[in-house]
Amino acid sequence: MTVDYALLNEQMEALAQSEGWYVALFANASALLWETLPDINWAGFYTVDGPGLVLGPFQGKVACIRIPREKGVCGAALRENRTQLVPDVHVFPGHIACDSASQSEIVIPLRDRRGRAAAVLDIDSPVLNRFSEQDRQGLEAFAHIIEKSMKGLTPMEKTIYLAGGCFWGCQKYFDLMDGVTETEVGYANGEAKNPTYEQVKHGAGHAETVRVVYDPARLPLRELLERYFQVIDPTAVNHQGEDFGIQYRTGIYYTDPADAPTVTAALQDLSRRYDKPLAVENQPLQAVENQPLQNFFSAEEYHQKYLEKNPNGYCHIHFD
Repeated sequence: MTVDYALLNEQMEALAQSEGWYVALFANASALLWETLPDINWAGFYTVDGPGLVLGPFQGKVACIRIPREKGVCGAALRENRTQLVPDVHVFPGHIACDSASQSEIVIPLRDRRGRAAAVLDIDSPVLNRFSEQDRQGLEAFAHIIEKSMKGLTPMEKTIYLAGGCFWGCQKYFDLMDGVTETEVGYANGEAKNPTYEQVKHGAGHAETVRVVYDPARLPLRELLERYFQVIDPTAVNHQGEDFGIQYRTGIYYTDPADAPTVTAALQDLSRRYDKPLAVENQPLQAVENQPLQNFFSAEEYHQKYLEKNPNGYCHIHFD
């Protein structure tokens, strides 16, 4: 039986126009696939949850609830962020047999606005080599319709800028936190525009800073700040660890005025734990004169993810 993907996708377009919430969207999409595709025994979705995938709406038999990123066809689609068309699942490395009747499978990642896999569409068949190139193209178009419409799955991300001494270790520290989705090291709140590392090192007035993008539903700002406090000496003036200079000062620089009360309250609570005054700056990310951009400039590429590139590099933060 040949699937009329033009009709299938027209139906999906109509469903997507009436409801964009991802749970409802995935539920109707699963039902539509179940009713339309011949020779399948499972159709549904897994969504990204922390390091792996968690079961979403589907049609078919009871399924695996969680799938690690490093296992199975779904895990491969998540890791590689591309469609996995598998003629025989039993020879696929790391295959997870949620249903022993499944013989072939196609898994298509659904991407968020940054192009990262946020969920996967998973369809199984009890027939070997069930899915063709035509199926892949038609189902990728089907998935794209869902991507354009889905709401609520992509995290509501926020950004804050944290200076904590040498930014190499700080970036790695934040990268390890569940709920942090992106980091970048750079130079903040100095006088010069687009400074080089050499200018910063010789007193341009900037602080070595990490731009931290995070999901407040998974990592509230107050918790993020508490974890930041754990790796700094908040009373040290212009130094952290063995690093000395104005570029190694500590600071919390926010862009959303609604974050100011949280930052202030967190620092007030922190001050009660110390006999000396705090040296942590608390201020907005300043504007640069005659320039619409905020006063944060990305550091040179060799500084980005430095400790991943140089595992034995110096760091004032201990990770053991």
